[in-house]
Amino acid sequence: MKDIKCVLLDFDGTTADTSQSIIHCVNRVLEPMGAAAEPTKVARITGYALHDVFRFLLGDGNEPLIEQCVQSYSRFYASEGLGMITLFPNVLDTLSRLRAAGIKTAIATNNLTPVIDDVADRLDMRRHLDEIVCIDQVAEGKPAPDIALEAMRRLGCKPDETLMVGDSVLDIRMGIAASCHTCGVTYGSNPREVLSEAGAEYLVDDFAEVAKIILGE
Repeated sequence: MKDIKCVLLDFDGTTADTSQSIIHCVNRVLEPMGAAAEPTKVARITGYALHDVFRFLLGDGNEPLIEQCVQSYSRFYASEGLGMITLFPNVLDTLSRLRAAGIKTAIATNNLTPVIDDVADRLDMRRHLDEIVCIDQVAEGKPAPDIALEAMRRLGCKPDETLMVGDSVLDIRMGIAASCHTCGVTYGSNPREVLSEAGAEYLVDDFAEVAKIILGE
């Protein structure tokens, strides 16, 4: 794909393994209620906006409780969850290779700006990135196209020059809604068949394969 000039990257489940952190913090929030979430259930909603995560777990109709859960989760994530996050194999090396080839990169996530800013510094990602676009910087999160459109605007790239990479149906749907090319990673929250059915043009089992797609290796 020699025409690709920029890559938009999901965070949770794509560049970073946040699964244990998310499960831990969700259950820290639910613990005082005498509840707990199954890891498989949490995995299915990884990548969704936090309010939607707790609506899924607790049901609609009690927005004050949902808001309280979101605030509690954010506190636990900052104090306990951040230290549990690691990058997936080959992420930094691949980002470095893309940057050396003149490819622009941006995180495009339903996560919040303070969280991603902190993690990008902790995991030494920021120097490899041109932009970070989060859900709180746009009107609507994934699967709406807003995050991708804003990232492309900042990077100065057109949709047909852009590859959206993510592990969830939300990422693929956002990429399609923004008229980008799309690539699903199979090691995150959704398996190969689900990403394929969502319309992913490319599927990779290792983050390093993203560079191979773009650089034609």
